[in-house]
Amino acid sequence: MCGIVGYIGTDNAAIILERFLKSLEYRGYDSAGIAVYDNIKGQLNIKKTIGTINNLSEEITKNLKGSLGISHTRWATHGKITKENAHPQTSSNNKITIVHNGIVENYLDLKANMIAKGYTFTSETDSEIIANLIDSHLDKNDINEALKIVLSEITGSSTIVGISSEDPNSIFVVKKGNSGGLVISENEKGEKIISSDPSIISDFSTSYRYLVDSEIAIVSSNSIDFVQEVSKPESRRINITKNTIINDDSVYQFKMEEEIFSQKKALEGLISKKNSLIFKKLDNSKIEFKKVERILIIGMGSSFHAGLLGSSYFEAVSSIKSETINASEFIETKKVIGPEDLVIGVTQSGETAETIKGLEFAKIKGAQTIAVVEKDASQASIISDTTINISSGPEFAVASTKTFTSSVVSLLLMSIKIAEKRNTEIKNLKELLKNIDMLSSKVGSILSDISSIKSLSRKLHNQEHILYLGRGLLYPIALEGALKMKEVCYIHAEAYAAGEMKHGVNALIGDNMPSIVLAPKGSTHAKMLSTVNEITAREGRVIGLVSKKDLEITPLLSEHLTIESYHPLVDPILFVLPLQLISLYCSLRLKINPDRPRNLAKTVTVE
Repeated sequence: MCGIVGYIGTDNAAIILERFLKSLEYRGYDSAGIAVYDNIKGQLNIKKTIGTINNLSEEITKNLKGSLGISHTRWATHGKITKENAHPQTSSNNKITIVHNGIVENYLDLKANMIAKGYTFTSETDSEIIANLIDSHLDKNDINEALKIVLSEITGSSTIVGISSEDPNSIFVVKKGNSGGLVISENEKGEKIISSDPSIISDFSTSYRYLVDSEIAIVSSNSIDFVQEVSKPESRRINITKNTIINDDSVYQFKMEEEIFSQKKALEGLISKKNSLIFKKLDNSKIEFKKVERILIIGMGSSFHAGLLGSSYFEAVSSIKSETINASEFIETKKVIGPEDLVIGVTQSGETAETIKGLEFAKIKGAQTIAVVEKDASQASIISDTTINISSGPEFAVASTKTFTSSVVSLLLMSIKIAEKRNTEIKNLKELLKNIDMLSSKVGSILSDISSIKSLSRKLHNQEHILYLGRGLLYPIALEGALKMKEVCYIHAEAYAAGEMKHGVNALIGDNMPSIVLAPKGSTHAKMLSTVNEITAREGRVIGLVSKKDLEITPLLSEHLTIESYHPLVDPILFVLPLQLISLYCSLRLKINPDRPRNLAKTVTVE
């Protein structure tokens, strides 16, 4: 959740840390802080604030001097949003200063032991415990041994980056479990960056080293030394590829807006490179697809919704039994999993804690695994048998948009290739491929004419409750539309399979809860028409996303948007676009920053 940046070099560390930390604020923006070592005065200066690093800009410019430092942007887990709970956190004697991402599960026992030894605490965080714990082992050990001991003592997942007053010219790095990404990168000038996300350092260097569970490193101006290193480190040295997806001439006020409108280009790139990005990856995989009897997809949030569509694709196209399970419930359900299963983890960041644990659990049970991610390297890709990169480019707004549609299209293309590898005949394959190839232009057409979407947003933004209804492949899109409205507008939005209306949902129909129905022409149209009639018969207000020239359903609707339907497997991608835009424009009318919704963060690295 939290974002971490460290720097060692020759330039002003504070200025560099501030710049990079701003790019990590999607990981949390409750509070921020920075620590820079002034080697002339021989002291470590720490500045912290509630809110973003922008609040410290003046102090950073005027008062922080030095070429080594660490910084942090926080999403609160332990302790309220206060300056005292902001990072960096220090030990009682100020000898150890750390920034931390993760959760120390045994923090209460550790804190009690620390208090018994005379340590005091000024924050409510579990992170301060780590600082004191490291310090407690320095009386009999050097910093390397102390870090090893702490790694074995804390439970849960944690990423720790810190500075010891005994060696203030180096930064120590500790990785425990699956606590979000952490990379170390060095450029040609010998400057070094430590970062939670490699996508922010593409202009800094050309490669990075990804850290995994149980690794410890000491980074200095002269070297990067691993105190504890997991085997095959060369496999975790990654070359940086430049993102070209959102580099265009358009100017957007918000990242969410930019990312919605970049979907045409993102999908165009994915589809045009499908042979190298997906088909060859599956061809070269060691997964024995002919032996797969069931495909289980796990994910959270938008990735879960993409997975629901993926399961439908694998059954409809690949003729394999498939099911999508919320990653947080995957292990708890005690589902019987074995070598005949293929488990696909959909996680845009590749760091989602529950999805990582689910993939690890599947591996233990003997299942084959695939990670569907956006990053070139991530925890999900490292532990999986095969990785599919959705090639959307990095996404910084908290609400997923382009990564959702790119994940859906990736799963659809995977279903086609897996069917081929199993010698499964796909009916009307040429028509399906033709519609996939045309998808980016269809997306562009919708995004080029948004006046009616803005008009509808003016009528919806002041609603307290909204109902989203879909059937078949449009039900996951209803779920996604409701999620976007909750995330960036704080409007109570619920999504249901339309057939559920008579089983309790009808009780919600009224003036204060309009229904948005997704009703393209096709096999579910007649039943959706019946649903609309049921709602209007009870004086409910119905807004429809319908196919062009639908003369049956439009007379029943209060308002409607028309979307040209092409193919039942491709239409869901087109129908989600207006829902993304409606939530964006409603948030702007409500004067809510859609990039930074309250209480949320982009990358969820804790359970």
